[in-house]
Amino acid sequence: MATAAPRNPAARYPTPEGLIADAALSLEEKCELLDEWEDDVRHRLVASEEGMSGAPVQVELVDVLAAKAKLPIDTRPRPTDTKA
Repeated sequence: MATAAPRNPAARYPTPEGLIADAALSLEEKCELLDEWEDDVRHRLVASEEGMSGAPVQVELVDVLAAKAKLPIDTRPRPTDTKA
């Protein structure tokens, strides 16, 4: 498992497209970071639906999923994809 990549992709990349364009990241790192970004967006959406305030979602879930779909591997939807 890669550990060199930042743990908060939204702090380093303005968009998921920027993340996948980073030639310094391995494919595995890109997948891990996009998974983390997806989890963060989903958690923020759930919190918002439950009336909790917090930092607004800057990137839409559809943008993260579209970036994942552009990776040259099978990035099937995770089981949580049907929950948000």
